[in-house]
Amino acid sequence: MTLKPSLILTALAAAVLVMFSANLAPQAQGTPPDAARKEARALAPGDVLKSEEVHFIERPGHYGLGSDLRGSRYAISDGHLVRVDPKSLQVQSVLRSNVRSID
Repeated sequence: MTLKPSLILTALAAAVLVMFSANLAPQAQGTPPDAARKEARALAPGDVLKSEEVHFIERPGHYGLGSDLRGSRYAISDGHLVRVDPKSLQVQSVLRSNVRSID
């Protein structure tokens, strides 16, 4: 049985595509092993954060967000993407968990 060259090329192209897509998947860099990672605390609306716990987001688009809403800022605190009051640091809403700062 002889395989047609177009079938061989298609299979080869699919294998190369799978190989490249596996290498392009986001990889955690410098993340400590699960055993060494500290347990993230749960955040809820109304919680007040300490200033040293808050990383304000400068580029919301990197996280799939639009611009800040009036009276709030997007921030990351303890692995949570949150919306906070910038003056009181009170959590207004928790948007996502398991988030790392990328800006």
